[in-house]
Amino acid sequence: MSGREDRSLGVDRLTLAEAAAILDAAMRDKTYRVSSLGQLVGRYLRWFRNEWGATDATLRDYESVLAKMSLRLAHLDPIEVDVEDLRAVIDEYWGDASARTRQKVTSVVRAFWAWVESESLVPFSPAARLKRPRAPRPVTPLLPANADSRLLAAATEPRDRVALLCLLDLGLRRGGVAGLQVRHFDLARRVVTVTEKGQKARVLPLRGRIILELEHWLLAPLVGVERQLEPDDYLLYPVKRFNQGAVVRGYPKNRPSDPYMHRWWYRQLQAAGLVGEGVTSGLNMHRARHSFAVDMRRVGGIDAASHALGHSDLSTTLSTYGHRDSSDLDRDMDEYARWRSETSGEVFLLRTPEKGLPKPIMEAAGIEPASAVAPTERLRA
Repeated sequence: MSGREDRSLGVDRLTLAEAAAILDAAMRDKTYRVSSLGQLVGRYLRWFRNEWGATDATLRDYESVLAKMSLRLAHLDPIEVDVEDLRAVIDEYWGDASARTRQKVTSVVRAFWAWVESESLVPFSPAARLKRPRAPRPVTPLLPANADSRLLAAATEPRDRVALLCLLDLGLRRGGVAGLQVRHFDLARRVVTVTEKGQKARVLPLRGRIILELEHWLLAPLVGVERQLEPDDYLLYPVKRFNQGAVVRGYPKNRPSDPYMHRWWYRQLQAAGLVGEGVTSGLNMHRARHSFAVDMRRVGGIDAASHALGHSDLSTTLSTYGHRDSSDLDRDMDEYARWRSETSGEVFLLRTPEKGLPKPIMEAAGIEPASAVAPTERLRA
């Protein structure tokens, strides 16, 4: 066995269950920080929290990656670690993971070693030559075309309609909606202050139908509490039902948890008939943000969409929403059909599902009115 393989292995082989138990225990009691590399990880996470301002969720994500790296390379001093060691770690723990997961892991490892280099703890970062793997760009999943009208029609509580409009008309993330309190809404100036991913606060203008719903909500009594709203009350505070819903108790000072927000969203979808009874997956809340972004890009352009979404880098918006979607192609194909019809004398039936086929085209093609919903096809006059 070569020297590289010797130092790459370092420990005897364990079963998956034993390895998982060791990792979990090391994460809980921080024993992974016993090694010199683990001590650096501890210092980095303190810096990441106190000086960079990372959230608890981000810290957990980073620590889960860096703890594994520390345990895997515990036999090496930081200055001895090279790029092949890091590649071996990523391959061992995440080799079978999706490309997007490996992209995230690689970014975490690179960020850590860049900090180590910046602190002059190693002469250069061994992760500098790590490349993020290519990942297929999925089609952006959107809500059904009539989802907003169905959701709003089915929502019975004013606070539910306000929260839905924060998703549909402002494109907020789940965490942004969960953190909204009465004091964040300023109807006099028609703005709302939102704190989302990375603890970034931003001010968004309020326009259109959300204004009326806000006025209604601010005057309505609290669900499960016999009083009016107070500035530090949360919009979607937890509500518990007892005796099969006969008794309702609300906790307006409590921020809703992620699981509560998930259950709330699927209750709205079920009430609107967008998912079946008891379904809690398949149409996640982030689709509302995607739908808002696509519509905003189409109406206001990519810069407006990036600003509204709170992206700090325009490339983030371009990578997800910069491409043309199926509705753009529908419109372009209709224009192409018109051009062919004008230049070649051929008759093309345009896609008009709501109104049926235009009467002149029907007559030119010899189609009876009763067959106006026939499938679109190319005909010659």
